[in-house]
Amino acid sequence: MFEFIKNEKDWVTDELMNHLSTSNGDKIPVWQPDRWSGHPTLEMFRESARPFFEKDTPYFQQFNTRSKDMQGFEITLPELPKVRKHCHWWFVKYLPGQMQTMHIDPHLVEVSNPVRYTMFLQDYEPGHVFVFDDFLATNYKKGDLFEWSDPECIHAACNLSYNIRYTLQITLHD
Repeated sequence: MFEFIKNEKDWVTDELMNHLSTSNGDKIPVWQPDRWSGHPTLEMFRESARPFFEKDTPYFQQFNTRSKDMQGFEITLPELPKVRKHCHWWFVKYLPGQMQTMHIDPHLVEVSNPVRYTMFLQDYEPGHVFVFDDFLATNYKKGDLFEWSDPECIHAACNLSYNIRYTLQITLHD
């Protein structure tokens, strides 16, 4: 289930958006066959994507605590309704034409009690796509925070617009 939790528009500051827009982040390959194993859904995605991505692997931009572009930039996450022992966060920046194919998150397959959050960092615009199972997220507002707790739910995102698309992703688990 992809459930609206609350709006945190005041958390999405001009300083944050300026930092993300003027930084490159880490270049993350869309197709990572070494990570997509050990689970039937991951195996299926790896093999079905192989003919296309083996020849030319596209990328997207990601920022996290280890990213060079985030060094010295302080992040205090918004208050979340659930607490777990471990917390990982990252920003995703999709330039026009970038995408992440349908997948499940390999880092959640073998953890206990996971919960995921997605925060949209700008208002919805046509071409900013987020698909969760059979749900297409539209009409969201800057700062809208959603929870999704099924680690095996397939999802994807892409940017078919003319403007950069930004989100914050948060994973909690025990």
